[in-house]
Amino acid sequence: MSHGRVFFVSSDAVYAIGPKTAKPVTGLAVDAPAEKAEGSPAYVQVAPTEMVLKPGQTVKLHARLFDAKGRFLREEPDATWTLQGLKGNVANGSFTVASDPVEQAGTIKATAGAMSGEARARVVHPLPWTETFESYADGAVPPGWVNATAGKFSVATLDGQKVLQKAPDESIFQRLRMFIGPVDWSNYTFEADVRVATRRRQMGDVGITAQRYTLVLYGNNQQLKLEPWEPEVQRTVTIPFTWKPDAWYHLKLRVENQPDGTVRARGKAWPTGEAEPAVWSIDKVDLIGNRQGAPGIFAFAQFGAYIDNLKLVAN
Repeated sequence: MSHGRVFFVSSDAVYAIGPKTAKPVTGLAVDAPAEKAEGSPAYVQVAPTEMVLKPGQTVKLHARLFDAKGRFLREEPDATWTLQGLKGNVANGSFTVASDPVEQAGTIKATAGAMSGEARARVVHPLPWTETFESYADGAVPPGWVNATAGKFSVATLDGQKVLQKAPDESIFQRLRMFIGPVDWSNYTFEADVRVATRRRQMGDVGITAQRYTLVLYGNNQQLKLEPWEPEVQRTVTIPFTWKPDAWYHLKLRVENQPDGTVRARGKAWPTGEAEPAVWSIDKVDLIGNRQGAPGIFAFAQFGAYIDNLKLVAN
């Protein structure tokens, strides 16, 4: 809002709602004085509220009390702290994550009198990292995997081995990106076995993401693509790739930040169980590259998809 008009931007132009002639500015806008909190505490806020942590990391927590109108009263130094779904301990208001190199996700609760508040935390697995899902029960969802629940990802048994399944889905969530690590990772290689189903001559798409680059097997188009950013197709590299439904294929994606500021992304795909090709199928140098980003899984699979044998290593 400015000079008596409301502005908004579309993909093609900037529009204004209001008089065609701007109103002259009179006076200055000033912040209203902060209202003084009063009365008894009505709720507890735990800060930080959303955390992505590493094994062994320590973070200072604060239990902040607010009145019924949302005005800050004070910090509560004598709050009682409890953990749910997380390994570690809280001492003197500081949470220290257990040093075990495993994924975790859960809540940290602060209780002050009859009130309590929670913060959420996920603990990411350090590199190197392999996952075969053999330690999970059927139906389990790996903790802290972003969008896994919305995308209907869960562990299942297929042909006698544990895999991660994306269940068949007719909703908008049949197409989804799931992320499994921190956003600040860079210079790493991601490998995984993937498989999709087909029905009514419709074959799904599935891929892996590293540092915001996605290597995708497209089923109906029978293509392998490397996508720096899917909507911006000029930087996408596409090659023909013949592959079959209900069969496992291995994807490998390596991303490297170059000294000159560019980013090199290389990908290959081949049938699982066969020898790895010596040459990369796609080798791209991105002049305006993505220099960091979380690993993840992409699936557009109305009739379901499977992922197994994940492997992440630093370059």
